[in-house]
This record gives sequence, structure tokens and C-alpha cells, in this order.
Amino acid sequence: MQTRFMRFATLCLAVILFAATFTSCKKDDPDPVPTPKAVESAPVNKTFFVNTPVTIQATGAGNYEYGMKFTVTQNGKVTKLASRMPQAGTYRVTLWDASATPKVAIGTASITQTAGALTYQSITPVSLTTGKDYFISVWSSGQWYEIRPIGGGTFAYPIVIGSVSLSGYQWAGTPASPQTFPTNSDNTYVAGLPDFEFQPD
Repeated sequence: MQTRFMRFATLCLAVILFAATFTSCKKDDPDPVPTPKAVESAPVNKTFFVNTPVTIQATGAGNYEYGMKFTVTQNGKVTKLASRMPQAGTYRVTLWDASATPKVAIGTASITQTAGALTYQSITPVSLTTGKDYFISVWSSGQWYEIRPIGGGTFAYPIVIGSVSLSGYQWAGTPASPQTFPTNSDNTYVAGLPDFEFQPD
């Protein structure tokens, strides 16, 4: 009787060990597909038209390239460029690698918009990485928005919105060609606006 029981117990143990071995040898289930992070749209417009107390007026005219220097706090891609200018027209918007010497245009779009309308255009995605300076600019010969802090004073940079850290406004008086990177800086106002859509990795 004891021998039968021992044989039965040995058989059960063998079955358990086989099942455990088979389970451990099974191909692991594939890792779940990570949920894409939310797209971050128009950080410049959100900063100066929504989140910051400012005065805004359409003013001036002339041949200028101007925009905003920025960094990102996580790696990702710019998938669209955008413009928001007070006059209807077609505007050249350029994304620059501002850490390069000389500065390098890494994305561009010719955007046709109605007056005052934030208008996007898709581009071939451009990868951005942390620890580098970038710049978004628009060239215009017509009116621009002049945006100033309420009561005067200066904008306190950096201004962080989502994964984007805005570090300052720059401009250059220049014809459309040859294209010139803006090097004059001013923290009392912002003109424009060029913008972009950022997809964090």
C-alpha cells in the first residue's frame, strides 16, 4: 500500500514539475504597446495669448525674421509648424538648431493663414533632444502682434509650458533672402507669432 502511494506521489510530482517546466519555457507574452504621450500644441501661443497677462496689439510693418528660443525637457519630435499673424498672408516659418555653429534650419513650412488665425502645417518630423537650444521664427514684411506684459516691465524667462521651456525672444531686420538667424534679443515684448506642435517620445 505504501509503495503504491509513493508511486502515485512520485507520478504527481513529475506531472507538477513537467507543467512548471512547460510553463517556464513558454514564449513570454509580448510587452504591451506603450500609450503615446499627449501632443503639445502651440506652446508659444498658449504662453502669450492664454497663460500670461499681456497687452496685444497689431502694429508696425517691415522686413523681419523673429521668434522664440526654446529647449525641451524630454526628447520628442516637432510634427507641425504654425503661424499666427494679424494680417492674412503666406508666412515662412522655420525651426532652427540654435546650438549649431552656424545656426542651421532643420525644418520649414510656407503657411497661408487668414487674419489672426493660428494655422498649422505638417512637416517631416524633426527630432528634438534635451540639452540643446532650438529656435522657431517667422519672416514677415507686414504687421506683427506686439505683446507686452501688462503694466510694462519684462517677461521673466524661462517660461515653461509642458515639455517646452521658452528662453527668450529674438529678432533681425532682414530681407527674406538670404535667410538670417535672429540675434537681437529683447525681453520687454514678443512679436509674431510662429509656433509648433511637439510630440514627446
